[in-house]
Amino acid sequence: MAPRTSLAKLDFKEPLLPQGKRETSDALLKRLKTLRQKLAELEQDMTDTKSLDPIRKPLIQQTLLHHKDRGVKAYIACCLADLLRLYAPDAPYSDVQLRDIFQFFLTQLQVNLRPSTSAPQTRPQAKSKATDASQSTLTQRITDIPYYTDYYYLIESLATIKSIVLICDVPGSEDLMDGYFNGFMEIVRPDMNKTLMRYMRDVLVAIIEEASSLPAGVMDCIIGQFEMYASKPETPSFQLTVDVCNEVADKLKRPFYAHFSEIQLAHGRDPSPNDLKILSQSHDLLLTINRFCPDTLLNTVPLLEENLKAADEIPLRQLSTRTLGHLFAQRAGSDDPAKRYPSTWRAWLLKKTDKAVQVRLSWVETTQQILVAHPEVRRELEDAMVGRFEDPDEKVRVAICKVIGSLDYETALHHVRAKTLQVAGGRMLDKKSAVRAEAASALAKLYGLAYPEIEANNSEVVDQFAWIPQAMIAALFRGEATNEMRVQISTIFKTSIIPLPQDAEEEQAWVDRLLLISLHLDEDGMMGLKRMTNLIGYAQGNWPFSAFAGLLESYGGGENEQSEQIKGPLNFCINMIARTVYGEPEKAKKDLLSFADINEPRLYKLYKTCVDITSGLSAIVKARNEFLRRVHQSHEDLLPTLTALIDMSAWNVLNHSSIPSLIRRLQRADSERIASAAAQFLGLMAKEGPPMYKSHVQGLVAAVADKKNGRLVEIGFQGLAAVCKVYPEIAPSDNRTIERAINVAQEGTPRQAKFATRFLARSRDAASHCSKLIDAILKAVSKEVDGERQLTLLTVLSELARSAPKAFERKSTEIIKYVMNEVLLETSPSQGVNGDEWVPLETLEPLDHAKTIALRVCTHWSLAFARDEDASALIRPTLTLLTAVLSNDGMINENTREGGPARCHMRLRASLCLLKLAHVKTFDKIVSQPTTFDLVGGTVQDPCYMVRHLWLKKLQTALLPQRLLPRWNLMPALAAMDPDQDNVALAKKILSAIPASCARLSSAERIERIEMPFARLLHLLTHHPDFEWHEPGENEEDEKSKEGITSMQNLKDIARFIELYLDCLAHRDNVGLLFAIAGHLKAVRDRFSDNNKPLYSLSELAQIIIRNRAEKHGWSVPVYPGKISMPRDIFHNAETPEERTKVLRTQYLSEEVRGWARGLGKRAVAVPSIRRVTENESSPRKRIKSSTKTPRKKRRQSETSDEDSDASSSESEVESEIEVEDEPEQDGEEEAVLGRGGKRGAKTKANRAVGKKARREKAEKKKRDEKMDVDEGESEASE
Repeated sequence: MAPRTSLAKLDFKEPLLPQGKRETSDALLKRLKTLRQKLAELEQDMTDTKSLDPIRKPLIQQTLLHHKDRGVKAYIACCLADLLRLYAPDAPYSDVQLRDIFQFFLTQLQVNLRPSTSAPQTRPQAKSKATDASQSTLTQRITDIPYYTDYYYLIESLATIKSIVLICDVPGSEDLMDGYFNGFMEIVRPDMNKTLMRYMRDVLVAIIEEASSLPAGVMDCIIGQFEMYASKPETPSFQLTVDVCNEVADKLKRPFYAHFSEIQLAHGRDPSPNDLKILSQSHDLLLTINRFCPDTLLNTVPLLEENLKAADEIPLRQLSTRTLGHLFAQRAGSDDPAKRYPSTWRAWLLKKTDKAVQVRLSWVETTQQILVAHPEVRRELEDAMVGRFEDPDEKVRVAICKVIGSLDYETALHHVRAKTLQVAGGRMLDKKSAVRAEAASALAKLYGLAYPEIEANNSEVVDQFAWIPQAMIAALFRGEATNEMRVQISTIFKTSIIPLPQDAEEEQAWVDRLLLISLHLDEDGMMGLKRMTNLIGYAQGNWPFSAFAGLLESYGGGENEQSEQIKGPLNFCINMIARTVYGEPEKAKKDLLSFADINEPRLYKLYKTCVDITSGLSAIVKARNEFLRRVHQSHEDLLPTLTALIDMSAWNVLNHSSIPSLIRRLQRADSERIASAAAQFLGLMAKEGPPMYKSHVQGLVAAVADKKNGRLVEIGFQGLAAVCKVYPEIAPSDNRTIERAINVAQEGTPRQAKFATRFLARSRDAASHCSKLIDAILKAVSKEVDGERQLTLLTVLSELARSAPKAFERKSTEIIKYVMNEVLLETSPSQGVNGDEWVPLETLEPLDHAKTIALRVCTHWSLAFARDEDASALIRPTLTLLTAVLSNDGMINENTREGGPARCHMRLRASLCLLKLAHVKTFDKIVSQPTTFDLVGGTVQDPCYMVRHLWLKKLQTALLPQRLLPRWNLMPALAAMDPDQDNVALAKKILSAIPASCARLSSAERIERIEMPFARLLHLLTHHPDFEWHEPGENEEDEKSKEGITSMQNLKDIARFIELYLDCLAHRDNVGLLFAIAGHLKAVRDRFSDNNKPLYSLSELAQIIIRNRAEKHGWSVPVYPGKISMPRDIFHNAETPEERTKVLRTQYLSEEVRGWARGLGKRAVAVPSIRRVTENESSPRKRIKSSTKTPRKKRRQSETSDEDSDASSSESEVESEIEVEDEPEQDGEEEAVLGRGGKRGAKTKANRAVGKKARREKAEKKKRDEKMDVDEGESEASE
C-alpha cells in the first residue's frame, strides 16, 4: 500500500488581532501580509484545514473588517478569499457570516477600484445611474491604485474558485446579487486589464448560473446598461454586460421575455400616444439587445409576430413591422433570419400587402438594410419588394424607390437583379412627381457609382447598370410624358448621368462619358439623347431661348423707351417657353415675367451666355453657377422655375468645346463604336448647329486633308459645308482645300462626295467650282462608269441639284438624259430575284442602288422649280416617274424588271421623294391630289415590313411641324392592320402627337387637321381594294348573295382603321364633331363612283363605332352646332334636296351587319397576334378577296388633278339612333396586310376590265359636274 501523502499545514503562530492600543497599523499589516502570502501558497485539497482554524474566526472580527487602514482590509479580504478556497466545497462560516464577508468583498472593490471619489454604493441604483456617474472621469490609472494586486487577486479568486456562488444561499442574497452587478458596473473602467474584466464577467456569470431566479435588481442593472447604450455607447460596463449576457443567454431568455411581455400587456392594446412612446422605447431596447446578444431574445421575437396580427391596432402593427425589419437587418453575416425565425419571417413578409399604408411603408423602409446584411434572403425579399413599385399609395412607391437609391454599389451589383432595377425604372413614368423624382434619382445615383466599371467594360456591371440612361431617355420622350415629367427627368439626367465638369481640363472626360452613354442606347435612345442636346430643331428656328435672352436685355425691366414695343414679342416667347417646358404654365409665366421685370443686367448676361450656341463649356459652367447663386441670394422664390429654365435651355450636353474632343476620338478610332458615335454627334452639330463650328474651321480644314481616315474627311466636309452656309465670310478659299473637295467629290465614297459637293456649293466662287465639277462628272460618265464610282457621281449630281441648282440647270438636259437612259431605264441585273425580302441598300446590285439615287436626282432637280410660275408643268415629268414606280410595284416600267429587294427600295424611295416634294406648298397641292395621294398612302401597307416601318418613321418627322396639307394626317391610320406590333404602336404614336402639334393653331385650323381628315379616311376606305361590297345580282347562283357587306370579318377589318383613328384623336370634346362628320357623308356623293352605298354604309358604321366608344368612356354625343364643309376633290353635293333627304332617311347597313357591329369601338385597337417580323424579312403577302369594283386609283387617272376647291354639305346635321349591345367575341384568325398587297392583287384583275368603262364614266361624270353647284370647301389657306 502506497504511503499516504501528508497534508500541508498553515505555519502562522502570530496573533491577528491588535495587541494593545499603542500597536501601529504597520505591525498589523506586516502580520497580515505574512498570513496572506502563506495562505496563497497553500493548495486546495492539499491543505489540512484544521491548521486554519486558529485564524478563521479572528479574520472576521469587526475590528479587522472595519479597520481604518485600507491595506488591512485588502489583506483581510484576500485571506478570507483564500480560506473559502481552501475550505471548499464546505464553507467555514455560517450563512450570516458569509453574507457579511461577501458584502465586505464588494465594499472593498467598490470603494477602492471605481474611478470616482464618491462614497461607496452598496445598494443598487435604478438603471445603473451610479455607473453613469462613476465612469465620467478617471483620476488615476487603475494599476496605480494602492493594493491593486490584492484587489485583482480577490476578483480572480472569486472567479476561478467560484466561491461567489455561496451568496445565492445566504440571507439577503438578492440584495447581494444586485450589489455585485451594480458594483461591478461601477468599477469596470477602460484601463482595466482584459483578464481582470474576464474574471469580473465570470463572477457575474457564476451568480446568474447559480441563482434559481434572477432578482429584479439584476435585470434592472442589465437592461439599464442596454438602455444607456444610445447615449453612451461602448462603455466598459456595457461591454461587461454584453459578455455576461452572451455567456448565459439561455438563462436570460425567460427574464427578457417577461420584461417585454409585461410592457406589451400594459401598453400594447389601444395604445395612447404615451403608450406608443413607451412601446417604441421598448422596441429600441430590444433592437439594441438583439444587436449584441441575439440569443437572449429567441423567446421574445415571436412576441412581435403576434403584434403583426393585431388587426385593429395599426400603430402596433406598424411599430412591430419596423422593429422586425431592423432586427432582421442586424448582425450582417450572422444566421439567415428566415431560418432563425422562420414563422416570424413569413409573417413579416406578409406585411408588404398590409391594408394600412403606414405598415406597408414601415415594411418597405427596412428592406434596404436586410438586402445589405443578408444576401441569403435576397431572392425572397426582392420578389416581395417588386410588388411595392406598383403600390396604390404614392408614399410607398416613393419609399421603395428611395430604398433602391440608398443601396451601396456592391449590394446593387451583386445582390439585386437587373430586372428589379428595371422595374424601379418603370416608376419614372409614374403619375406622381415625387415618385418619378425618386426613381430617376435612384437609378442616376447607381449609374454614377457604376460608371468607372462601365468605362472599364466590366461585362457584369454593363449588364446591370448600362441600360439606365436608355430607360431615362425612353421615359423622357414617351408620348404621354408631361412637361413636368420631362423637366424632372431631364434635370436629373443632366446633373447626374452626364454632369457638367467643374474643371475645364475635364472636357475630354466629359465628352468620353457622353460617347460611352451613347454606346448603350438603341436607335430611339440615341435620337432621344440628340434631342436632349437641344440641337434638334435649332436650325429650323424652334429655339425660343436665344430670342428670350435677347429680349430680356432689350426690355430692361420695362424701364426704357423700347419696352412697349418689346413687350409683345417678350410675352410671346414667355408663353411659348411656359407651354413647352413647364408642367404648370401659368405659374411659369408669372415667374418668367417677374424675371423679366427685375432688370438685373448681370443675370440676363449670364443667362445669355448659357443659351448662346457659340459659348464654350467653361463659360457655360461659370455662368450657370453664378446665375443660380445670384438668383438664390436675391430672388429665391424664382429659383425652381429658373433652375428648370437654365437646365433645359443651356448647351450642357454638347457645345462647341466638345468638337476638338470628338474629333480626337474620331482620329484615334481605337474603337469603331466610339468613332461612330463621335461621328454622329459631329454630324448632328453640323446639321442642326452650324455656328458651333465657327471657331473650328482650321481644324476642319486639317481634317479634310487626312488621306487615311475616310470618316474624318466626311465629317470635316460636312462641318465646313454647314458653317460656310451660316458664315460665308469664313469659308476657306485656299486652292488646296478646294482641289481636295473636287477630288473627293469624284473619287471618294458617296457620303464623302456628298458633303464635299455641298461645301463647294457654299464656298466663295461656288458657281465656278460647281461648274468645274459638273463638267468633270459629265466627262467621266461619257465613258462607261459603274459600281461605286457611279454611285458617287450620282450622289454628287443629287447634291448639286439641291445645293447648286443654277449650275445644275445649265447642264440639266445632259444630266437628266444620262440619269434616265444610262441608269433608270437600264434593265436591272436583279430581274430574276423574286419576293419582297428587305436587304440593306449597300447589298443591292450597284445599278439598283444607283436607281434609288437617280430618283433623288430628279426630285432635287424638281425642287428648284418651286418658285417658278410653271412649277406645276415642270414637275410633271418627275411626278410621272415617281408615281410610275409606285404603280409598277417598284419598277420603272415593265422592261427594267428590277428584282424583289430592289423594288422594295424603289417603292420606299419614290414615296420619300414624293413626300419631300410635298414639303413645298406648291407641290403639295399636286402630290396630294387623290390619285397620287392614294399611291403614296399605299406605302403604309406595303408588303415589306421595313418599307412600312421606315415610311412611318419618316412620316412621323414630316407630320410633327404640321406643314403639309391636313389630309396627310389620316395616313398613319392605314397601319391599323399591320401585322407587326412596332408599326401599329408607331402609327398610334404619330396620330396621338397630332393634337399637340396643332396646339398653336386656331380652332378652325385644328379642326381641319384633326377631325376633318376623318371624312377622307372613310372615303379612302370606301375604295379600299379589301373592302368587300357585293353588287346586286353578283354571284346569282348563290342564293345568299345580296348587295352590301356580307362578311363579318371584313367588317371588323375595315373597322380597325376607323378605331385606330378614334383611339388616338377622339375625346370628350370632339366626339360630337366626329359623329357629325361621319353622318355628313350621307349628305354628299362620291365623286369617283356611281354607287354611293358603300360610302353611306361606312358613314353609318363610323357613327356606330363613335357611339360605342362614347358609351365606353361615358361621353355624351352632342349635336355639333357649326358648319361642316366636305372636300370637293372627292365629294359632290347631292343633286337635289329630295335626294339628300331620302339618303338621310335610308338605312344602308342591314340589321345583320348592325348586329355584327355591336362591339366595334368598345376596345382599343389590339396589336395583331402575329409572329414578330425581323428586320430582314418582309411581311407575308396574303391576298384577301376583293370586289370586282374598279380600284379608285385607276378611275382617278382619267380625272383632272388641278381642282383646288372643295364641296360642302348643307348645314343640317345627321343623327342616328343606334342600339348599343354587348361586344361579340373576337375571331382568332391571322390578320393579313391590307393595302398595297391587296391593291396589287385587285389591280391585276381590274386592269383588264377598266378600259371602256373608265372612259364612259369619265364622260358621264363631266356632264354631271357641269350641272352641279358645289359649295366652297377646303381652301388653300386651310391646308
